Amino acid sequence: MLPTLTHTSRGRSVRTVIALLAAVGVLAFLHSVGTVTWVLVVLGLFAVPAAFDVLRNPVATFDLDDGYIEWKSNTQHARVPFSQVESVRFDTRWDFSVRATLTLVDKSKMRIPQDTMPPHLALEQALKDRNIKTERHHFRVI
Repeated sequence: MLPTLTHTSRGRSVRTVIALLAAVGVLAFLHSVGTVTWVLVVLGLFAVPAAFDVLRNPVATFDLDDGYIEWKSNTQHARVPFSQVESVRFDTRWDFSVRATLTLVDKSKMRIPQDTMPPHLALEQALKDRNIKTERHHFRVI
């Protein structure tokens, strides 16, 4: 029996708080040197999603057990038995993030939400240990 792969991520992480504080610091510096208010507002809009994540602190979970793949976030919940999974495709994007897509037996596809994704190397190894076919694709333009 293989160990269960469990991953939990929260919106209120140390990295998110540091990035938000850095953005506020940059905006404060720009304000102190006399930057026009509308420019500060436009630049500040980029920090709004991080602020919402810190305030709401959403929890996302991912479980890979001996019989199923399951994930749950604020927007999605899915539980897919291994018998329905034909393969899992890992795509590395130009921003170096890795996306995982399940190809099901009926040829439909399900994308694992990014906020629920465990570290991709651990996920790929856990899938291989369970004899689920995996594919890797790097930096495809089309």
